[in-house]
Amino acid sequence: MKRLTKEELIKVFEVLIENECMIHTRPEFRDKYNRDEHLVINQITRGATNNVAYRSVDFDIDNISDEEFWAKIEGSKFLDLVEDNAAASIVGMAEKLGFLN
Repeated sequence: MKRLTKEELIKVFEVLIENECMIHTRPEFRDKYNRDEHLVINQITRGATNNVAYRSVDFDIDNISDEEFWAKIEGSKFLDLVEDNAAASIVGMAEKLGFLN
């Protein structure tokens, strides 16, 4: 039996998330794993969710208006995650540039 790599598992979870098949969050699935395995599943889920969220707002911005741009961003079903990740990135940049203590 082939063992999947972490990257392959993330791709599988991405498909599940994109198709709103959240089997990996069900107790019947989660009850089969110990603490360490839960941590791995959580990491894989987080990675897959981030990838799906970023893809949901990945579009060409060259020929669209500001209104169209923001409508696409706000239309993402992962808007909260996209906003949280953007805020964390902005704070990280501010720290690297010495704008924060």
